[in-house]
Amino acid sequence: MSDSSLDTTRFFSTLTPTLSPAFISADDAAVYAHDLIGARREEEYGGFVLSKDNHYFVTIPQSSAGALFRPSDVLSTGENGDILPPQGYAIEGIYHSHTVFPRTASLSEDENDLLDNFFSMMDLRTAVFFRHNYPRFYLSNPDGSLLRYISTDSEWERALIPLFRVIHPGPVGHLAQPAPDNSLLPSDLLAMIHLAGDLRVICPGVFWRRRSSIGADWRTRQAIDTEVESQAPLCGPILMTANAAAKWAQVQIRKKGLVQQVGFILKHAQKSEFVCTRPKVAVFEYIDRASAYARSPSGAALLPADYHVFAAYHSVDNVQVPVAASQRLLMSNCFTPDNLRMGFWLIQNGIAGSVFFSAPEGALLHYRWGEQGSDRELVASVTRRNGQVSDFEHLLSVGILSALDYVRHVAQACVLEVLEVDPVWTRKGRVTESWQPFAVLPDEPASPSA
Repeated sequence: MSDSSLDTTRFFSTLTPTLSPAFISADDAAVYAHDLIGARREEEYGGFVLSKDNHYFVTIPQSSAGALFRPSDVLSTGENGDILPPQGYAIEGIYHSHTVFPRTASLSEDENDLLDNFFSMMDLRTAVFFRHNYPRFYLSNPDGSLLRYISTDSEWERALIPLFRVIHPGPVGHLAQPAPDNSLLPSDLLAMIHLAGDLRVICPGVFWRRRSSIGADWRTRQAIDTEVESQAPLCGPILMTANAAAKWAQVQIRKKGLVQQVGFILKHAQKSEFVCTRPKVAVFEYIDRASAYARSPSGAALLPADYHVFAAYHSVDNVQVPVAASQRLLMSNCFTPDNLRMGFWLIQNGIAGSVFFSAPEGALLHYRWGEQGSDRELVASVTRRNGQVSDFEHLLSVGILSALDYVRHVAQACVLEVLEVDPVWTRKGRVTESWQPFAVLPDEPASPSA
């Protein structure tokens, strides 16, 4: 055997880029890179989606000299010009970002927006000509959206190849954006390419507002905010515990400020692996079995293969229970009776085994059924009476029940734990009916136990 046959540089990249944590899908990994790019739009960033042992990774976003991203700066190329994967990995896709063009007077606002937030002709040429090398092509847009194109080698796509061939690639090895004075309108390009391959919004933004396929009716479909998603949820990285997944969700929740967000923690059926669906802005109180997660036309839950719902999570309610001033700090950092009722409903109906709560000050709480046998009484106390407020909400609002007593009632009926502390929830561990883990509240004297 010759020495050259042992030369792995002929088959694998000589560059070793830094990789992300593991994800369960290529789309989830691409969204991670998209988040890292964020608002950095002064130049292009890019990288690759890789797979190994049924897990997916992205190379950390990298920029090249000049304004355009050069893929060969991340992974080396082979003799035929194809990108080579790191040893032990397969290339699943490529991603890069776009900068923002100056407004072009000859184009309408819609066309200018589409120019900024859609694939260039060079992008699509690369996606079609190199589908054997990286089958998925992701574009991170200035509006905050992430698009994906998968080349299908369809008759429509083959019909576009003569058009792609007349596009000059520009600097060798770069991915180029279109010139603003391109005679082909962005909407013309979209009208042709949506018939050729799989064109989809993976992550929504300001211009692309919905996760959906992109077709001829894209203007109408993107204007619909209430249509139910028909795709499996985007998920965070693979983690070893449900608590770790909940902590990851809490970090994402805090990026959007004080708006209620909800989601689910999923567990692998055979492995001790957990992922968290990305937080969705929604009212936790009104989540039900039909809208808890995306569903197929037949009604089946659209969840990642081999994963099931393990727990639910949510952040603070936008509408707080009216309480005395001395109780507001605690009550505004605790789940309301309405949210607690919904959490119990999810547990009772087998949709989630437990619930995590992210407090505005930074605490992370967790509750599940206990063995005390008083859960029925608690459920009755947080259930609305004839459409009116629940017993607990009424007692809190008139000052008969304090926020601290409310927490103690919950702790007596279920297992309530503090996983992450803050100025209100100051001690980790299980909360009991006698334990006082709270900071001294305004207008209240300090007690020895506090």
